[in-house]
Amino acid sequence: MPQELFGRGEESKIIIQMLESARAGEGAAALVEGIIGTGKTSLLRWAEGIAREQGMVVLSATASPAEQPFSLGVVHQLLGGLPETAQGWTRTFAASVGATDGGPAEPDYPLLAELCAGVGRTARCTPLLLTVDSVQHADLESLLWLGFLSRRLDDLPVVLLATKRRGEPVSDQHLLVEFKEGIRPDRHIHLHDLSPAAALDLAAALCGHDHESVDVLIADTGGNPYLLTEQIRSVPAFPGGTGRTPDALVGRTLDPPAELMQLRAVKERILCMLRRLDPFGLEVARAASILGSPLDPAILADLCGVPTEDACRSLSRLTESGLVCPHAMIFRHPLLARLLYQDIPCAERAELHRLAARSMWRRSAPCEDVAAHLLRSHRLDEPWMARLLLDVAQGMVGRDPAGARQLIEKTTLHGAPEELAARAEGLWIQALTALDLPTSARALTVHAAGLLGPDERLHEALRLSEILLRLDESACAREVLEDIRAEAGVLDAAAAGRLRERLIDIRLHEGTYSPGDEGEDRLEQVLLLRTAAGRSAQAVRRIADRFLALPRAPYGSPPWYHAVLALLWAGDMDEARRHLDTEVRLARAQGTVTRIAEALAVRALVQLHRGPLADADDDARQALDLLTRIGAASYHVGALARSVLIDVALEKDDIAAAGALLDEAPLLPGDRPVTWWRLHLLDSAGRALGRLGQAQRGLALIAHCEEEAARRGVVNPALLPWRSTRSALLLGQRNVLAARRTARQETELARRWGAPFALGRALVAQASASSGRDAAQLACQALEILEPAPAPLLFAHALYEAGRAHRQIGKVRRTRELLHRANEVGISLGADGLVEAVQRELRYAGGRPDPRKDSAESLLTPTERQVSGLAARGMSNRDIARLLKVSLRNVESHLTHSYRKLRISGRLELAKYFPPGEEPAAMPVLLH
Repeated sequence: MPQELFGRGEESKIIIQMLESARAGEGAAALVEGIIGTGKTSLLRWAEGIAREQGMVVLSATASPAEQPFSLGVVHQLLGGLPETAQGWTRTFAASVGATDGGPAEPDYPLLAELCAGVGRTARCTPLLLTVDSVQHADLESLLWLGFLSRRLDDLPVVLLATKRRGEPVSDQHLLVEFKEGIRPDRHIHLHDLSPAAALDLAAALCGHDHESVDVLIADTGGNPYLLTEQIRSVPAFPGGTGRTPDALVGRTLDPPAELMQLRAVKERILCMLRRLDPFGLEVARAASILGSPLDPAILADLCGVPTEDACRSLSRLTESGLVCPHAMIFRHPLLARLLYQDIPCAERAELHRLAARSMWRRSAPCEDVAAHLLRSHRLDEPWMARLLLDVAQGMVGRDPAGARQLIEKTTLHGAPEELAARAEGLWIQALTALDLPTSARALTVHAAGLLGPDERLHEALRLSEILLRLDESACAREVLEDIRAEAGVLDAAAAGRLRERLIDIRLHEGTYSPGDEGEDRLEQVLLLRTAAGRSAQAVRRIADRFLALPRAPYGSPPWYHAVLALLWAGDMDEARRHLDTEVRLARAQGTVTRIAEALAVRALVQLHRGPLADADDDARQALDLLTRIGAASYHVGALARSVLIDVALEKDDIAAAGALLDEAPLLPGDRPVTWWRLHLLDSAGRALGRLGQAQRGLALIAHCEEEAARRGVVNPALLPWRSTRSALLLGQRNVLAARRTARQETELARRWGAPFALGRALVAQASASSGRDAAQLACQALEILEPAPAPLLFAHALYEAGRAHRQIGKVRRTRELLHRANEVGISLGADGLVEAVQRELRYAGGRPDPRKDSAESLLTPTERQVSGLAARGMSNRDIARLLKVSLRNVESHLTHSYRKLRISGRLELAKYFPPGEEPAAMPVLLH
């Protein structure tokens, strides 16, 4: 089948049946109707080729507006070369010469009959196919004769096939109706745009399946075969669009006019059709391309300067012709909208956008739609325009800062009123904060210097100090706040409280905090003191719960983060994650980039403690991407995100990725103070350097951690396990005694703290530095502590250390048992580095390493997979037992084993291993 007939299977069957009937002596007529570009002419040419292959005579004609004044012009194209109709043409020309009124003479009945008889004589010799393209442009006499012939084809071996473009005016509507009456309803073929599958086949035939923009091209052309073919042939690398008109989005970059110029033939054809449709068809279509949104006849009338009735009539013609969707009232083919849009001169286009904005504003259209037109207008000459742009910018500054910045710059470029200048500058800085944090700090510094009111200066000073703190400029942030406090004098209680909280946060950030200096909240002071000193994790957990239960600090504030991190370090990781999940949702709803990045980075730290490496990696990468976008990836929580990514890479045995993260930015901040999150980065970098064979360099970084922790008064190993890292680095240098001593110190401090995770981590480090029965005893203690704790990754490391120690003392059976279990947990978490070490120890113990599985689901037996899959779909244990015809205890046992192998807490977490659309495994034999 030719390319032009993709998706036309049913239509081609109808034509083939008509040709076969004509060869059998029974003629027929058919009309192919459709909008522009749907392949009507291609269907005619295909039918002509099929008829010639079958031995039929093909006579074709094409009607055009230029030949419409000539009487029987279409009939002459069809029959002018037939000798059987020569006598009829002589009479026709004689009648034309004898016309008295200067107009075309109407053919008489004998002439029509004689022309039909000539067709019949030719067809009796050889079957005929008559094709007429664009029958709507046929002259009156030809249209009359076509209707005359269509009613006399029953006994003639003739097929009459005509095409008509929808929506275009006809020379005589009554004669066209008579012509249609002679056609059976099933032979009135309506062509539409191609389906997505057929359009994809056509595009693939033209440019291949590997074309980058095939899907975009199909969406851009609406599946119209003519537009799709011309677009691919004219502009092979055409980038296309999103299926929306150029002005539907604020700030959307238009397609380059040079690329659209290559489709000039398409544009000229559309322009000609629009001029024929209606006297105002072209003006209304251009105005519609300006509006872009669902078309309003009243607004179109305003843009065109015509009465609303004329605009309604033109819009109806556009709808009938298929250019506009009748229900959505938008252009059916976005490419045509862009071609019309680019055809408007630039200055006229800007003025039309201004008129559209004014007309839509008067009719209370959505403000964002009005702003989209104001953004493209050449002047803002009415007071409401600048105010509306700022209102829209304020609403979208959180979710689309780039678009908001564009609106604000448009306002200031055209001269915002004096009363709006301060608001425009404030919004511009707010948008800039979500785009370029260092630049926003400089802009806010200049802006704050020009303010006069004390309340405004305090508000802007707090904003500036927060930005500076996120850029690790703690000294500058403190100086800004101290200057404002000195200038303001006596502050009210609320302002003084905000100022005090920010100064405390700055001192904690740079490590100069001393409890009681600023008169902070007593509960927060006790929380910070006890957490840093490492005294009683249980008491700290109670204080943090109390702090978070009462509205003592809003979500996302520094005191709130202190309480959440205290929960994490005290061992309540699930509760910390729950609070952080809520904070991530709130931050995304607010849309502040810095807040979202901080919530994601801290949640990544919690996920790393809990064990899901994929979740930790995803959160950390999202946070780092957001910070990179605003130029703050090297500061504040960017260091924490990099720390988590390094730890995840080490657990996955991706040493190259860890090394690349180390090279991204300097580890030490130079002349700036070492911030708290920077200490986490130094600790992770020390571990990575040890794996890279640079233990001495890693020890130098850990020395910075020790010095900074001592300066801050942080003794608690739960906050920063630098002693475990140092122990591992010393082991790499074969300094076993020093490594053992350092690990023992961390274990003693962790016992005083009393959190399972911190103590288990210290015991694992001490077991790694020990040997023989001491190592086995320490590892078993770690297993007892970590077994009930929600920390599967650390538990797997403890299993590995226990298995290694038992191998050293000769307990081979116990070694294999521990290592097999460590292998299962490591595979389920994706800890490839641990799995490699475990399987190496298994080989040393004479065991057979488990095959590497591709997913956690493959850890389960077929029975466990089936039961878990049914549970993930929402079935209760009793329903599963009834379905599988087994006991309830049997189902509960299989689910318990699945939870243990997958290291999850319940059936709610099964969904990530068994997607909803996945069918459960085939039914195995279950034994009671």
